[in-house]
Formats: sequence, C-alpha cells, structure tokens
Amino acid sequence: MTQSELRKLLAAGEWNDVEFKEARTGVPRSAYETVAAFANTHGGHLVFGVAQRDNAFEITGVETPDKVQNDFLSVLHADAKINHDVAVTEERLAIDGKTVLTFHVAENPRTRKPVYLDGDIRRTFLRKGGGDYKAQMLDIERMLRDSSADRWDSQPFDRVSFKDVFHPGSLRWYRDRFSQVNSGFDPKQPDREFLYHWGFLLKDGKGFLPTHAAVMVFGSSLAVHQLMPRPTLDVQFLGYSTGDSLPETRWIDRIVCEDNIIQTWEQLLAKYRFFMPKPFRDIDSVTLGRRDDPPGFRVFREAAINLLIHQDYGDHSRKAVIKFYRDGIQFWNPGDVFGDDSRLWEPGEKEVRNPSIAMAMRRIAMCEQAGTGLRMMRETWRKLGHPSPTYENDRVRKAFELFIPDLDKEVDMASDLMKAMFGVKPPTQLPTQSATQSATQSRDPVTRLLAALLHGEMASGELREALGIKHRPTFRENYLHPAIEAGLIEYTIPDKPNSRLQKYRLTGKGRQPLASEPTTGDGGGNR
Repeated sequence: MTQSELRKLLAAGEWNDVEFKEARTGVPRSAYETVAAFANTHGGHLVFGVAQRDNAFEITGVETPDKVQNDFLSVLHADAKINHDVAVTEERLAIDGKTVLTFHVAENPRTRKPVYLDGDIRRTFLRKGGGDYKAQMLDIERMLRDSSADRWDSQPFDRVSFKDVFHPGSLRWYRDRFSQVNSGFDPKQPDREFLYHWGFLLKDGKGFLPTHAAVMVFGSSLAVHQLMPRPTLDVQFLGYSTGDSLPETRWIDRIVCEDNIIQTWEQLLAKYRFFMPKPFRDIDSVTLGRRDDPPGFRVFREAAINLLIHQDYGDHSRKAVIKFYRDGIQFWNPGDVFGDDSRLWEPGEKEVRNPSIAMAMRRIAMCEQAGTGLRMMRETWRKLGHPSPTYENDRVRKAFELFIPDLDKEVDMASDLMKAMFGVKPPTQLPTQSATQSATQSRDPVTRLLAALLHGEMASGELREALGIKHRPTFRENYLHPAIEAGLIEYTIPDKPNSRLQKYRLTGKGRQPLASEPTTGDGGGNR
C-alpha cells in the first residue's frame, strides 16, 4: 500500500474492506475479530496507527512498531487463538514522521471456513459495512456445509423406497434429450444401468441408493419433499421497476415451484413462453435446440438454469427467487459463488457447489460449458443493445444475485399480466359451478380464489377442493396469504385465525375486480 492509497482510505473511512486501529503501544483485542471477519468474507486491510476523531480518521502512529507487529503476527500463528491459518501480508509506512502498520488479510478458501477465535465456534465473525459482527448459527452452518469435501449433491438418499424415488416423465424427458445431444449411447439401456453409469446411483450392498443430485434433477414429488422442505424456486412478476417505491400489490402473478429441477424448468418455461412468445418462433417446441435459440432467450435460460444448478439446497431457511421487474430480471440464490469474485467474468473452470447437478445439465446442453456462462450472458446482452448484467456475490449472507437489466421494450411482461388478470372480468351474477371451474383454470391464483368465493363463505379445505389444489403449502403461499395481505378476502373468525371453524369471504375490495363487467344474459349477446 502506498501513502496516497492510505490517504484515500482515510478520506473514505472504514468499510467492508478496511478497518483502522490506533494500536499506539499494543495490539487491541478487537483486531483479531477483524482478522476473522475479513477471512470469512472478502478479505481486507487492517491498519494500525490511525485514530478516529469525531467522524474523521487521522494518523497518530505506532510508537513501538516492532513490538506491535511481532505480537500481532505471533498470536495469529499460535494454535490457541485462531482455528485456521490466515494469509496476512504486512507493510510498514512512514508518513509525516509517524509509523503506520498495514496488514492485508486474505479471504480464506471455503475449505478453511469458518474462521473463529479461542477454540469457540460461536466466536465466528463476519464483516458487514464498517464493523465486525458475530455470526449467527445459520451463518455458521452454511459455512460448515460449504467447507465439506463431500458435496451435498453426491450424498446418498434413503428416505423413500427405491421404486418411489424417480418421476417417470422427468427421467424420460432427460433421457430423450440426452440421446439427442450425445451420440454413441444406447437409448434403450435400462434406466438403472443408465443412472448408475452416470453417477446418479450408488452401490449399497446388493442394491442401489440414489444421490441427492438424482432426486433434485428428476426425483418424484415425494422424494423431493422428503429431501428439501422448501420450494425449489419462487417466480414473481412485478408491475413496477426496481427504483419504484413498493406498491400496495407486491406482485401481479407468481408461481412457487416445489418439484424437481426439470419440472421446475418446464413450469418456468411455460410461463415465459406464454407471455413472451416472439422469441420462440424458430425453436423446436420439444428439443429447444440450442442452434436456433434467440440470443435473449439464451441469456435468460443460462441465468435460470444457473440458479437451479448452483443454489445451496441444504439451506432450508431460504429459497431461490426470480423477480420480473419492469426494468429487468433479478435472479437471487441462497449460496454464494466459490472462488475469487474478480474472476467470475473470466473464462475457465471454476469450483461449483453442486458438481453432479451441474454436469447433469451440461450433458444435455441446458447450460454453457463450465466457466463460460456469465461471460456469454454479458457479451450476448451487450450485443442486443442492453446494459451489462450485474452481480453481487454476498459472502456475509452467503447469497448470489444477478440482475439482467432493460428487458425487451417490445414485450412488457408485467403489462401483459395485468391485462390477463383484469382486462376481462367475469359476470356479476353468481356463476355456475362449471363456469367457476373454467375461470379457475385460466386466471392467476388470487383471481381464481376470488372467483371461487363468489359462492359465499368457504373453509380452507372447501377452497382447495374447488380449485383442485391438494398441496396445502402451495395453497397458502400462492392463494390464501396474498389475498389476505391485499385485503381482498377476510376471516369469518378474525380473532382466531387458526380455528377449525375458520372460513373466508370476499371483502368489498375483493368484489371490485369481479363485479364491473356487464353481465351475459340467457337470451343472447353481451350487454
């Protein structure tokens, strides 16, 4: 570090990559917390000989630099203080007759995290903004999961009997596409032999056990839910831009996918194709052959498949989310990207969280070759005249966010969704049961729920039966809670939300979008 670089840091103040300590005659105890925090996040500079005066930082100097430096480094290398070796590079600067000690603390690789102090894993620290904070147990568990040499997706799965593990349609879809992309393999090879050959099955005595990767790629609904008690993907279509204030209606359409990766991709693709049909004029509807992929769709698919490939499926407290804003698409993943952030745009092999899942999708050409996806997306998106995609690799929250800005202005997905929801409204008279069923099959979840409640008050079970929904979490997440939060329906027993006698009814606000269309009489046309 040069004198000019240090002065720039002093002017900017402390942040996530720089910390100042006065350390006039000794090493402050908090310095070791900063070392652990830097090593657990993105690394940074720890500077001795700088004091804070009100809101400014000034150089005060270290009076005994040799002693302070030796004491600091010797403690770092002592086994009792810090659990992992940390790479520290020291420098000494003389500024205005005063000595400043700078220490660059490198980020530790994933296999040497978490870094904690005094043999107590609860003394794990993270760097947030300009401070060091104790990590929560969820943060520590995420680091421990990522540090394991035994990857999550390669572990065996035995919670469901073998005959109930796989979804036949997903496995057939995968094998059909595999045969189209890879020549020289027998398409009639028995499923079990195929799965074992490609590492989806592990020998267990005389039998076989599927891997977590096998369950996530083409597992049955039962197997997926036993493995992962959260959605695979949450997709939200928003009617506002990223810079707008949050409107009363948070989203205008939403799908929560709770099945395997192939089924999740098919659900996402169906929604994308419905609202953005133009890009699919030259794509084979079955194979989605890559040679004919329109550039915009190729970028979207790469981002979406990466989201499904690289997320931390062992994290049961968070889920992957895709948000369609008016000014771009945000892809948010639980789980940060391994390796050096500065090299993410560069080509070349990179370590991945779920190597078995990644290889499974690359074998069927559903994503770019290793280390080329982000670079392809940036270059392709620029050629289409859009700003470059941006990303944030958050080591603290262990999350990754990609934003693809400036959607094709010829197709406003949010506007189309609004028209689909409110452009054609049902008659004011109570519809017949068949009419309600038809309506519930063609509208977004909340509007389907409102149409069902035109008959009057209904209990949760009655609503699910009317809508044809068996899975309670899906009903609550996509239908019930959004309608309640938006004030469109209300409890019949508001002071006891969980009562077994609880029912739901439309509010005045909930009747408005269903009551303004002229009725259709028995005798003929619309009036």
